[in-house]
Amino acid sequence: MYNLIRVEFFKLRKNRSFWTLLFVLSVLSLAYPLLYYFDHRSSGEPQITGAEFLITFISSNAYIIKFGVAVLAGFFISNEYSTGVMKTIASSGNTRGQLFAAKLIVFAVGSIVISLVFPIVSTVEVTLLSGFGHLPEGSAVLFISRAFGLTVLYTAGYAAIGALFTVILIDSGKTIGFSLIFFIMIDTVLVGLGSKVDFFATLYDYSIFKLVGNIGKPSIDSGELPALLLVPLLTFVISGMLGMLVFRRKEIK
Repeated sequence: MYNLIRVEFFKLRKNRSFWTLLFVLSVLSLAYPLLYYFDHRSSGEPQITGAEFLITFISSNAYIIKFGVAVLAGFFISNEYSTGVMKTIASSGNTRGQLFAAKLIVFAVGSIVISLVFPIVSTVEVTLLSGFGHLPEGSAVLFISRAFGLTVLYTAGYAAIGALFTVILIDSGKTIGFSLIFFIMIDTVLVGLGSKVDFFATLYDYSIFKLVGNIGKPSIDSGELPALLLVPLLTFVISGMLGMLVFRRKEIK
């Protein structure tokens, strides 16, 4: 299993799509705060601080998580079906469960790296330009560690869902397209169903899709924390097990 994970990390390091995503997001992460900086400077408004920027935009990072997971799933996992690599490794002597688990772990790590680019790079840049400032409540260290920790957990949950789509759809284009549409539309669908059926309303309230928006809350009640932690973990485990089950039964051509 350790060797399989090492092989997958080697593939990730050599994956051009992964590095392209990191480069593009890094450029956008540097450019976006500059727009705010020069706009506020020209209008004479007070500059936004690093703390204010992080609180305001950490929840919006969910869009980058969804986009990064969808694109990386297509080019890192699904692409191996069309190139024949998946057929080769499936006959390597390792169990399919081990193969999928190794891919999921490394894919989740790659997605996590992508998800942290915008909040880290942007916050550091804004802090250098206008200082970090103060958070409305609590310790800065506590908020930053909690926000980044939850980002890691929720990205892993989304990555497990994306990995499940790859073994169902196989084709990289279909995986990227379906994943993007699913991640964008699922909130609207569940809210619409929830307005008519209470079960779907409850399902959405305790789903990764809604709770990801709470990552950037300045303060979290002790009663909210268990759900915020358990939901992404359960999503990762359940989606991972489903993906493993489908991968074991999948005919690889």
